Amino acid sequence: MYKRLRDLTPLWRGSGVSQWGLAWRRLRRNKAALAGLAVVGIIGVMAIFQNYIALYPAKCLVGLQPQCPAASGRTDSWQIRVPPSLHDPFGTDGSGYDVYSQIVYGARPAFLVGIGATAISMALAILIGLVAGYAGGWVDNVLMRITEVFLVLPFFLILLVFLRVLEAGTGSGTGALWIIIAIIGVFSWSGAARIIRGEVLHVREFEYVAASRQIGSSARRILFRHLFPNVLHIIIVLATLQIAGSILTEAGVSFLGFGDTNTLTWGRLLTDASSNVKQAWWAGAFPGIFITLLVMGFNLLGNGLRDALDPRLRE
Repeated sequence: MYKRLRDLTPLWRGSGVSQWGLAWRRLRRNKAALAGLAVVGIIGVMAIFQNYIALYPAKCLVGLQPQCPAASGRTDSWQIRVPPSLHDPFGTDGSGYDVYSQIVYGARPAFLVGIGATAISMALAILIGLVAGYAGGWVDNVLMRITEVFLVLPFFLILLVFLRVLEAGTGSGTGALWIIIAIIGVFSWSGAARIIRGEVLHVREFEYVAASRQIGSSARRILFRHLFPNVLHIIIVLATLQIAGSILTEAGVSFLGFGDTNTLTWGRLLTDASSNVKQAWWAGAFPGIFITLLVMGFNLLGNGLRDALDPRLRE
């Protein structure tokens, strides 16, 4: 019986090639996915090595502060709304801050929001989707009714209310970034859970799952040994979309003035630039470009990983 079960579950195994080796082989042939990986990787390097890549410290007035001296060969000091040049690749904003350096320092919070909120959201979605799809019956009904409640909740408005209450209670937006991450994660799992559940309902009818039940495998083993690997490709796509959505949500919240005032984010850069859009269009254009690139990069990478990791796609 064990030999039969092993023969019925070859979906992740290629002849002589590991599952990850086969996935990497497929991924390398997907030029769009590689482009997305390159974009995410470049911005990720910016986030990790921000102190070395940025020309000046964050919120630094060039030439006016001791910790922010003018670059070598630069004859001018602090100036506002300077167009892009060799000394200021993305120009300066209405306060005189170097836009390029501000964008570099905003990359880390973008990844923090995207990955942190997605980790919370997908953990809930995977658990509820797997259990509801496999258990069925009253368990499925209860979990899906709870999911439907979260589907209709306007979590963006809830997020704004929480942040406004926090600001009123503390007098500042300190810690608001973590509130944003938590609320996005807790309130955005329902759609992914329904999709995962639907896929589990399909996978649980496979012969090897029935065979696993017959030999007495525990529900936990079936869930995480047989069902989870076969919905992993969908989870990865949902996760990348969630990362992109979380980044856009945080940018929208910050643009409306509800973000953490102590954290430099791309959304805040857009807010600061909105009052000088006619005099310094570059101060808002470049943060918007980087938000678009990062979101597009995650989407392209997610689609490529879905095709590469789907165990039902054989060469």
